Amino acid sequence: MKLLEQWDALVVPGDLVYFLDRDSGTRLVANPELAAWSALDEREAGLLRALARRGRPDEPAGPPPADPMWAERTLAKLVLKWLVYLPGRRPEVRLAEPSLKIVYYAVTDGCNLRCPYCYASSEKCLPGEMTTAESLGLVDAIADMGARTLVLTGGEPMLRKDLFTVAGHARERGLSVNMITNGTMIRKPETARRIADLFSLVTVSIDGGTAELHERTRGEGTFARTAHGLSLLNDAGVVPVINHVVTPGNVDALDEVCRFVSGLKIRRVRLMHHSDLGRAAGDDYDFGWADYRKIQQFLWTDPRSDALLPDGPRAAKPCSITGNCGMGGNEIYINSLGDVYPCKLVTKQVHLAGNVRHKPLAELFRSPLLADMRGNSVVEGKNLEDCRRCYIRGACGGGCRGYHMAESGDIHRNGRHLCRMLRQSMVANWWQAVGTTGRRLAEAPDELMRPRLVGDDTVHPVHEDWKSAGRRMLPVLSSAGAGGCGTKTAPAPAP
Repeated sequence: MKLLEQWDALVVPGDLVYFLDRDSGTRLVANPELAAWSALDEREAGLLRALARRGRPDEPAGPPPADPMWAERTLAKLVLKWLVYLPGRRPEVRLAEPSLKIVYYAVTDGCNLRCPYCYASSEKCLPGEMTTAESLGLVDAIADMGARTLVLTGGEPMLRKDLFTVAGHARERGLSVNMITNGTMIRKPETARRIADLFSLVTVSIDGGTAELHERTRGEGTFARTAHGLSLLNDAGVVPVINHVVTPGNVDALDEVCRFVSGLKIRRVRLMHHSDLGRAAGDDYDFGWADYRKIQQFLWTDPRSDALLPDGPRAAKPCSITGNCGMGGNEIYINSLGDVYPCKLVTKQVHLAGNVRHKPLAELFRSPLLADMRGNSVVEGKNLEDCRRCYIRGACGGGCRGYHMAESGDIHRNGRHLCRMLRQSMVANWWQAVGTTGRRLAEAPDELMRPRLVGDDTVHPVHEDWKSAGRRMLPVLSSAGAGGCGTKTAPAPAP
């Protein structure tokens, strides 16, 4: 049967939104519940608008009297892009139980640096840290559960004398082994070569592209030591990732970071926004919207930014639905004492699932606390209720719960300013995915990021919910009457 013949029965999601580029006339249309998005020209958008407004007094009673062949092709595009559903074919999401993929193991709480924003508040090795034998047993438990990756972190993992022993055993058990380090203890070529032999990925932290910037937080002499460690890693064949925490104190010097890494072989520089976690809750930095916009402008307009990977959600393939951030499911965190938490950023006593010295890791993974964390998503459960009506919910997955908790004070509640950044980041990524240049995004960011409902052209009701004075968290949003918002959805087989 032709699609035009089913005009009255075709289904348009109630909170379908579009973003408009007035210069080109392009409409970027997104279906929030399925993380589906596509660029439409003015004529295609007009047909979608007419379909969404069928039966209204001010709209045509039937399909537009356009070229039937063109209209048929356009309807097919809308259906195939999951912006319109066939009669009786509204998709339904079934979130599979996640399997454990990544374990972060802080092999020690000791650290040779005292960064003021450290989320782990690392300082000295804790009494009773896991022994070598216990660490090897933990590796066995992780491998037996089918996890793919073990990330050794801290503190500074290289303070742990048996680090290479633990890493070597993990490799023997078939795990991909990564390490996060400040790089200052990579002092000799033989150390770098040993790292190259054992680790699949090495992440090194820097806080600026110059000694003056880096050492504001890392301490005197640390820049040269980290730079030397990076050089030794490159000589040994290691191509590391750089973690760079962006603060109000260094956001204007991203060009210096690019200049510094241009002399190295790296995979990317991961930009991480400063947040109020750990010691950062009491430092002098307050990363805000103005700082975020500076990052965006640099990424959009400066050719040197190619090596930078911005913080925030990615524009995955359309219909790649993200239910949540993965904590307590795809990943867990184990501290140096064997305590198990949903995530390396979520480590309050109330979030403790138990200790591997007292219960097997597999049993702790099945604990109600972790099961609740991974069982919540943007479409079900209580942890992400704030996300129910957001126009990027299916693509974003709610964002980092640790970052939200740092802003709102409650892991169940979203930080309003973080949501503002997540929305802007996701929509910008969608625009770039359909060919919009960074220069154009920089010219009209507010225009291009404004979501309007296809049904009536009004601005989506949650677009500016961050503006409420005196509140850092979003109000809980009811899904009632949202025209399909909050329903459990997942792409059905292609029609």
